[in-house]
Amino acid sequence: MKKRAPAAAPVSNGSEGYRKQLLDKKTAVMSTLGYKFDTLASIGRVNEEDQAQLTHDESVSLRLNNLDYTQLRLVNEALDRMDSGDYGICLRCEEAIPPKRLHALPWARYCVPCQELAGREMLSEPPDSPASSTGLRE
Repeated sequence: MKKRAPAAAPVSNGSEGYRKQLLDKKTAVMSTLGYKFDTLASIGRVNEEDQAQLTHDESVSLRLNNLDYTQLRLVNEALDRMDSGDYGICLRCEEAIPPKRLHALPWARYCVPCQELAGREMLSEPPDSPASSTGLRE
């Protein structure tokens, strides 16, 4: 990681509020993951006629699990940045992320201009590349 620009300062004022938001989100995501796994496990064998619907439902559930795991990873990364003192700093330009953005999206890794740039780059990547596999933007 590059040295942080002197103009950017990590978030310190109100960081406990952000930590609470992150921990609440982590709890919510983890609780839905457990529910989805229990639902998939309890289905068991079904009639042939119901197999297509079951396969579709399972596919949707697995995709949602993937999105939940991605969300959980982003939340954990934000908590790690908070512990290391880098929370609230854009990972791309290393400037401070505005508090309004952090309030709306406490796991944000980028300021809005850098997030837009990252989104455009993600759209221009081939669909089978690792960066495009998550399908979850900040």
